Amino acid sequence: MRIPKAIVLALAVVAGALALPGTASAAYSDPLTTTTKQNLVWHATPAAALTALDNALPNVSLNTVVNDTSYAMTGCTSAEKAALPKAPVATKSLCWDSERAGSTTWVPQGITTSGDADDDGLWGADKIILSGWHGTTELGRYNDARIQAVNYADPAAAAHRMMYLAVPNSTGSSFSSAQAHMGGMAWYGDKIYVTAVGNTSTAIRVFSTKHILQLSDTTSNAIGKTSGGYAAYTYKYAMMQVGYYSYAGGTCSMSSDTGVPCFSSLSLDRSTSPASVVTTEYFSDQTRHGRLYRFPMGTDYLLTGTASEAYRSSVGNMQGVLSHNGKWYVAHSSATLNGQLWTQTTTASTSATCGTTTACWAVHPEALTYDWATGLVWSQSEWSTADCKAQNQTCGRAVFAVPLTSLG
Repeated sequence: MRIPKAIVLALAVVAGALALPGTASAAYSDPLTTTTKQNLVWHATPAAALTALDNALPNVSLNTVVNDTSYAMTGCTSAEKAALPKAPVATKSLCWDSERAGSTTWVPQGITTSGDADDDGLWGADKIILSGWHGTTELGRYNDARIQAVNYADPAAAAHRMMYLAVPNSTGSSFSSAQAHMGGMAWYGDKIYVTAVGNTSTAIRVFSTKHILQLSDTTSNAIGKTSGGYAAYTYKYAMMQVGYYSYAGGTCSMSSDTGVPCFSSLSLDRSTSPASVVTTEYFSDQTRHGRLYRFPMGTDYLLTGTASEAYRSSVGNMQGVLSHNGKWYVAHSSATLNGQLWTQTTTASTSATCGTTTACWAVHPEALTYDWATGLVWSQSEWSTADCKAQNQTCGRAVFAVPLTSLG
């Protein structure tokens, strides 16, 4: 979760100073403490609406999408490599084509892989990475959302295709843009979970690989039903929302760490029985302490909506969250330094060090996800090389992975 870039940069000096080892480490090394649980309420998209759209347009598989790639991933430049973690060292990395790498209208946030979706690590015959991006104020559609679907079957020839995220109307005669900041993603079975936006009652939006539509109008700068068919701002594919979760407590607050939480990131934990989704919240205010929640899976790859665990972390600026075998991992970000990656339980909180500092994680890091099949934790960095250069920093956008065993 990021507040608008202009505000973030204005806070750079303050945030960076507060993240300095010494000040931050003393608090960040505090273990998790239990806190009040928060529950969710499910709202399903009408089945008839989904059926109507499926009948109006070709319904394609995610495998079709990732085998219809339009942009190649690339090797990382020296600036992009500088954004990678110092410790633990990334064992995998790839970077975006020049348009995605330098985009000012879209920025990367959440991430998930086919290692979430299926325990063999594949979706059908394909190895897939899904990167979630949200629109910026420069796009003119802030928090519109899209997914970069990366075919990672051959890492040396990885390529991607973009899909828009959309919400059907009540009858399925049209659809609109899904409003989601995309701070976190989880993929389980056919369901893809994404964080919504802050200061609303909507917590998590849920999409399905069973409802990916090939659009008939790829020239209109519009979304939904058009005179030429159905469009999503010239994109070829759009994935439909099958429902959403709202906060049982009502509207969330991004300025309070005692009221209803605004989920900033999420990920899947396959180590629990049943599997579960874990969430966190982000505060730029260092006096606020974000909370972590666990929601078990129920039927049809959907959540029960009843939190089974709730903790408070002393790590500030939490951008990503992961849980596995009883340990929680949270990614901290700084506006001026490398981030930090903390391993937390109710008895300990530890981080890798590089030299005398714990500021060893990626530069401007975002969400976390664990690939059950390979043992790798994937993440990505947000700022473009131009963003970094404007703040006298050397960094860029990269997708990378480290072994879970290296996190402690």
